[in-house]
Amino acid sequence: MAYHTILAVLSSVSDVAPVTQAITGLASTADTHVIGCHGEPSQFVVLSAPIDVPDAATIAALYEQADARMQEIGNAFTTACTTAGLSYEWRPVRSPGGDSAISALVSARACDLVVVRQADRNANEDMATNIDALLFEGGRPVLFLPPNGDLTTPVKRVLVGWDGSREAARATHDALPLLQAASTVEIVVVDPDKLPDIDAPLAGTDIASALSRHGIHANVTNVSRGSGSTSEAIAAQIKASNADLLVMGAYTHQRLREWLFGGVTRTFIENAPVAVLMSR
Repeated sequence: MAYHTILAVLSSVSDVAPVTQAITGLASTADTHVIGCHGEPSQFVVLSAPIDVPDAATIAALYEQADARMQEIGNAFTTACTTAGLSYEWRPVRSPGGDSAISALVSARACDLVVVRQADRNANEDMATNIDALLFEGGRPVLFLPPNGDLTTPVKRVLVGWDGSREAARATHDALPLLQAASTVEIVVVDPDKLPDIDAPLAGTDIASALSRHGIHANVTNVSRGSGSTSEAIAAQIKASNADLLVMGAYTHQRLREWLFGGVTRTFIENAPVAVLMSR
């Protein structure tokens, strides 16, 4: 198995190098095709006080800036793919909101994998793409690169966060090409006795058995979060196992609850120590 069609969601020119480099490492066959997508607004509305009429000069300048951004990112993407020897195509999209993730949804649904870089909040980068849209509406697995863009390739050590949920099951099976290529796969279950979809005495053994039929040997580790959070327990296991990649289901709890009180999905979207493959 392999990912043959990969979508690169590019919000800025800073995304191009790390995203295309990661995809190059994942492109295990010459048949891999990369689609680069960036969105810009299809229309700008600027009102000029005090009479609230469109400011034509300002609108024209905004269109020029949008065109320049799109061309800069497109040129950088083309150069990066050509240098890496990748089969590629460039899809600039105009949409009312101009969000690169929203603009990429149609392309995402016809791909095997979506790759996006997380914003670097320490460098005051804004999250310029609607990441949730990719997870909730894209229908495909999303590989989130950490802000520095690091992804060790080939991926050798994979940690699978398992809680028995539908989302975790989908993520695990979406990650099969990476799991089959890895030398070490560890299934980590946090507090299995507190999970409704887990048979605590046999936690993780069912999915490990299923993976074994794909030629994947996976070890199962049960851990306790103690006085900390599930996110902290998983992060500690990532560090302990020196994992290159985390595989997990996204938003296994209600979305509003995650936004209000925090959750594993939001933690790893906003501050992941390694690359994370998520599915929902």
